[in-house]
Order: sequence, then C-alpha cells, then structure tokens
Amino acid sequence: MKKKPYIMAIDDTPYNLEVLKIILMDMDVEIKCMESGIDAIESIKERIPDLILLDIMMPIMDGYEVCKVLKDKSETNTIPIIFLSALDDVESKVKAFELGGIDYITKPFNTLEVIARVKTHLKLYFMLEEMNTLLRESFHELYTPLGLIKSSLALQELEKGDSEHLQNIKVSVHSLHSIYEDMYYSIKKEVRSYPSKWIDLEQFIQERIKIFQPEMTFKNLKFNMILKMDSPMININQTELERLMDNLLSNAIKYSQQDGLIEIEIVPVNEKIKLSISNSSEKIKDVQKLFDKLYREDHSVMGLGIGLSIVKKICDKYNIDINVESNEKNTSFILYYEEN
Repeated sequence: MKKKPYIMAIDDTPYNLEVLKIILMDMDVEIKCMESGIDAIESIKERIPDLILLDIMMPIMDGYEVCKVLKDKSETNTIPIIFLSALDDVESKVKAFELGGIDYITKPFNTLEVIARVKTHLKLYFMLEEMNTLLRESFHELYTPLGLIKSSLALQELEKGDSEHLQNIKVSVHSLHSIYEDMYYSIKKEVRSYPSKWIDLEQFIQERIKIFQPEMTFKNLKFNMILKMDSPMININQTELERLMDNLLSNAIKYSQQDGLIEIEIVPVNEKIKLSISNSSEKIKDVQKLFDKLYREDHSVMGLGIGLSIVKKICDKYNIDINVESNEKNTSFILYYEEN
C-alpha cells in the first residue's frame, strides 16, 4: 500500500488552516494543522513531515525562526518548506530563501497555484529520497568489494612478497577508495552530525601518511616532517580532518614530480598553528580556481575534481585560513588554525 504524503501546515490563523485543508483535500495527502511554531517543532520530533507549509507572521516564534530551527538540525534540514505569507516585499522573500525555504507563495493564494507547487515539491522530494536510497545502496556495494580487494592484497603481499604489480594495484585501490570517501562525504555532509574532539595533529598526520605509502613508493617520493611545537592540538571532527588531510596529501602526491619531496611543517605563528604541505611540482597555472568544484589542473590525473572544494568547505566550517603558494619548483598549501 502506497504511503500518503504527510504535510504539515503551520499558521496562527485557524481560518487559513481550514482553507489549506480544503484545497489539499483531493490530493490524497495527510495534512496536520498547527497554530503555533513551538508546538509544530515539538510535533515534528515525533513524526517528520514530507513537506511544510509555513506562515511567517506568527506570535512568539515566527516562520523564519521555525525554518531556522528545522534547518539547523540534521534530522529535519531536508524537509522542503514552502512559505505562505501576506508579506509581498522582496526582502521578506529573499530572507525566506536564504533560510532554506524552497518556495514562496503570497496570500491571498490561488488554489490551483498551491496545488501545483505542492505537487511539484512533493514529487521532487520523493525523487531525491529515492536517489539517496539508491546512492546508499550503491556505496555499500562499492565499499564491500574495495575492502575485500585491500585485505586480499595485504594477504597476497604476506604470502608472495611485494612486487611492482602489487604496488600498482594498491595505488589504484587507494585512489578509488579516496574518491568513494569524497563522494560519500559530499552527499552526507548536510544530514550527518559531525561532533568535534581534540586531535593531536602530529600523530594524526603520521598515521595518515602511512596510508599513502604505496603512492609515494610508486613515485619514489621522500617525506619530511618539521615540527616546531609540542603536541599541536586541533578541535575538529575526525572524519572531516581525514577528508581535509587526505585530499591535501593526495593532491601533493599526485602532482609531485618523480623522485620529489613531500614536506609538512607545523609551527606556531601569532598564537595560531601554521600547517604547510609542500611538494616538488610545476607552477600551478591558476591558483584562484583550485578550490572550485570540479576544477582539475591536470585531467590526466585520476580524480573527480571535488577534493579541494571539500577541503575549502571544511576549512570555512572551522574558520581555518587556507592559502596556496606556487612557483616553478614547488607548491605549498598553507593552513592557519586558531581555536576560538
């Protein structure tokens, strides 16, 4: 049996709610009417609607506040919200969209317009839900064989010893695994919670660099770490630090010249932690475009072009300044972290 779409209408005027119920009566949907933003938020904790019709001008908690509360929580931030308001000025509409609303209908509204927009956004919402389900299942199907290949490679190396062919396979498998992790993070970052914790940066980097050893061996790269402070600590989510560091390390290795050097330096600068990751490489043509989504300096190098855009978003989230310096001999990604 097909589940009826569950719609919540929030308006402090009972008459408006009755009108909406009548309008949506023939759409085969379940509608719940709430006269208070606070009560609506409490009700949503029990059952999450597929769509919300939200008035702006309400006492105690207006529609903007309701929208902000819902968009700030991972459990509710994907609910499509259509604002229905008597406010018809540009500023009100812009604010509604900036807070995460997907549509804005002014009162008095037209019955056919409400029905058309509700149908459209429900259809889009359920399409996205189906896509997310497909992606989750696809990621599981990808991750399982990748894990099996990695473990089989480790066993093969123990039994038969290392070889150039094994190293080539290791490099390819790790590249695919990194692409998988970036795609998964890009899709889930808006709906997952990423709690922070204190992490020892030196220890963390030493562990992550081990993962890239096959790639470094393949290109005969040397690694050097310069540490000029004791136990540099950073307050960040571990998964996000992994995505940040793995992408910077991967980028440095991929674009490094054969027999080059990967150098990481951690030093204190004006009560901040300065972290620089440098590689021996040619000068980058356009430094300003590096963090653009899907931009790739060299299309012959494996990747999707989303790694550095992920790095920039994570840096912005944690107020980490990131800069790039590049010349004919090397390129450096320089990060400045300050605990607020």
